[in-house]
Amino acid sequence: MKIDTNNSDSDARGDFRITRRIELNFWRTCLLNAAGLLLAWLTSDAIEFNNIFSFAFLVVMIWFLNWIIKPILVVFTLPFIIFTMGVGMLFINAVIIYFAARLVPGDGIIVGSYWAALWASFLVSALSWGLAMARSERTIREAFNKNNKRTSDGDDSDVIDV
Repeated sequence: MKIDTNNSDSDARGDFRITRRIELNFWRTCLLNAAGLLLAWLTSDAIEFNNIFSFAFLVVMIWFLNWIIKPILVVFTLPFIIFTMGVGMLFINAVIIYFAARLVPGDGIIVGSYWAALWASFLVSALSWGLAMARSERTIREAFNKNNKRTSDGDDSDVIDV
């Protein structure tokens, strides 16, 4: 993925970083989904994974459906999502997990009911929320340390940075 190839200021290294970030987002999303599904498998009797290849296919299928179908579902259910203050997204994620489990060929994946998919959706969302909170805490801490380092370099002005 390239941003601007005609710009003389852009170099190939900057383009490579953007591509690397996209790949990192794919792997991070797949790992979060896999961790949430494994946690749901450990805590629920209605979810079974009998084949590691089917499980990997399920995780990639969930990523693909989130990329293609989820925006369409969000647009059509936007009043419901707003009315429930975002909790409706759990139901959309559960539909995607349930549908993806049905698309996996063979009997390596069993999601027994929609409620089991809703439980898996809750766990994936909780893990994603926890990771986002940890990342934002780290970002806030880095910004705070950078600001303190900048102000403690012998600058004795009476300016308050907000």
